[in-house]
Amino acid sequence: MIQVKIFYAQNDLRNFSYLIFDPDSGDAWVIDPFDEKPIIEYIKKAGLNLRGILNTHQHWDHIKGNAGIESVFQCSVIPPATGGFTLSGNHRLSFLATPGHTMDHQVFFWQQGEKPLAVFSGDTLFNSGVGNCKNGGNVDLLYQTTKKFLDLPEDVVVYPGHDYVRRNLEFALSTEPGNRHIQEKIKQLDSLNTEEGVGWTLGEEKLINPFLRLESAEIRQKLLGSDVALAATTVNRRDLFKKLRSLRDNW
Repeated sequence: MIQVKIFYAQNDLRNFSYLIFDPDSGDAWVIDPFDEKPIIEYIKKAGLNLRGILNTHQHWDHIKGNAGIESVFQCSVIPPATGGFTLSGNHRLSFLATPGHTMDHQVFFWQQGEKPLAVFSGDTLFNSGVGNCKNGGNVDLLYQTTKKFLDLPEDVVVYPGHDYVRRNLEFALSTEPGNRHIQEKIKQLDSLNTEEGVGWTLGEEKLINPFLRLESAEIRQKLLGSDVALAATTVNRRDLFKKLRSLRDNW
């Protein structure tokens, strides 16, 4: 059975790195390594065979551990052109181009057959948020990319590139204060160690992530003022998304 090991970096950026592996065959792949030391130690202790490195994008904090891991295990970074590969049996990791946060951004879908089970979303989709476009990105492309997640099954688990969940939920509540799902998630944080990941699904994200909730009357009022009915006839989802991203950038 395929397993996922989460590594949290004790840094200001609160990075997540991941190891996805088959304990039966020992084959493993590391995603967005920040601190290579605990990853190397885990692989050696578990007796795994590291097959390659996957990077969602080329920002330094997502590739920092590449060189150290490459030198120890004599493996290489798997290029986007690969498109994906078999993990074990009918389990597969598929690549999807998701430009926006950066132009080269991609995400990785863990699939069983044709069914997606989880997405390693890097800095495209966070728990209750999306990435910014400040360092080589494009907000119009990020909007197009984010739309892709709306059509995916609701039970897909999201593995983001950073633990920004508390700050994102606080922002989400500021845009939609009447959303009881956001209120409940904030309460849950008191009993969660978010450094271990929260394991929320896309179905949950669609209830609490303002960038996936552009039809919300409260969010539209926050972005457009009190005359929501009039504004909704003249402002499209792309413009709403861009206004929301700008608000988050300055929040």
